[in-house]
Amino acid sequence: MERWDDLRLFLAVARQGTLTAAAEALGVNASTLHRHLGRLEDELGTTIFEKGPRGYRLTAVGEALMPRAEEVEEAIYAAGRTVRGHDNAVSGEVRITMPVDLLPVVGPHLVAFRQTCAGVRPVVLAEDAVLDLGRSADVALRPSQHPPDTAVGRKLLELAWCRYAPVHCKSDDLPWLHFVGLDHTPAVAWARRSFDLRAPVMRVDSVTAMHTLLRATRAQGLLPCFVGDPDPSLRRVGQPAPEASSTLWLLIHADLRRAARVRALIDGVVPRLLAERALFEGRAGGSGQALS
Repeated sequence: MERWDDLRLFLAVARQGTLTAAAEALGVNASTLHRHLGRLEDELGTTIFEKGPRGYRLTAVGEALMPRAEEVEEAIYAAGRTVRGHDNAVSGEVRITMPVDLLPVVGPHLVAFRQTCAGVRPVVLAEDAVLDLGRSADVALRPSQHPPDTAVGRKLLELAWCRYAPVHCKSDDLPWLHFVGLDHTPAVAWARRSFDLRAPVMRVDSVTAMHTLLRATRAQGLLPCFVGDPDPSLRRVGQPAPEASSTLWLLIHADLRRAARVRALIDGVVPRLLAERALFEGRAGGSGQALS
């Protein structure tokens, strides 16, 4: 196995579990990937995958190969980061990842930055899932209690959360919408301690979904204040609780912290975000009238 492409194909199939998903991730045809995989096993003289009813599963040889292939993959990515990290040109793409719900606030600042620094081209990767810094993204804006060890960064500000309901619903005794899969967040932990959430009318898996449903139903639920306060169709129910807040971090892979284009984007956008601290921290006031 002397070609990196062989390992790249192997890793894609091992991680995705099916040829179709691996081919889509690699941007190739599934039948082409199947041929390459067969050729790889012929060259190795052994089987590295077993085909089952649910897709491809690693054999014992494949299991032994997996960590070695990942070491090669990381070395290749690290080599690329080393080159990019010493690039003094204030030009080129900077891939910035953030949750979808941050886009309405951050997006205008990226457009304004582009108008003053035409050489740097932001590429926004709007993902609620955490992307791998240094591989998928160069910069991340993430609410986090425990940033990855491979990243350097800074705490930007606190993100306040509060209960919200439709502005036309004057009662504060409304059924609950609640989150699924976000039990690790301070806001959800606070809500579980503070309210009876054993039988919510519905569960949702993202802030964006919660926002959409609160606008369309007669229910209450949690939102970050920077999402709920600007919306005239919603009102606060109560006030933000300090223990429900989370921290917004700016994160960069350590290998990219000196890249000129990355520094330019950070220097252009971060001051604009900090100028909106009151919105993020729930001190700007909601569009609807809050109940005490």
